[in-house]
Amino acid sequence: MRSRPVVLVGPGGLCIGMVVFDRVYELVGVVDDFAGPLVSLSRPTGLTWNSRWVSVRQGTPYEQRQLRALAALHRLRHKGLNRPHQYQPRCP
Repeated sequence: MRSRPVVLVGPGGLCIGMVVFDRVYELVGVVDDFAGPLVSLSRPTGLTWNSRWVSVRQGTPYEQRQLRALAALHRLRHKGLNRPHQYQPRCP
C-alpha cells in the first residue's frame, strides 16, 4: 500500500506551496507557513511577508502565470552573476 503525501491544510483551505493573492499588499505569492492567524508568503525574488489568512485568496490561472513569469525573469536577470566580473580597463 502506497502512502499519500502529507498536505498541510491551513485556515481557509490554504495549503503550503499554493499560489495566492494578498489583497492588502496587492501581490501574488506562495504560501510558506502558517502561524496562528498569519500566513507567511514569499515571491521568487526573495521578498517575504506575513499577512492575515482572511486577506488571502487562491490565485487565479492568470496570477499563477504571472508568478511563473516573474520567476523566469528573476532567473534570467541573475544568470551569470556568480562569475567574477571581467573588467577591461580602457586606459592607453
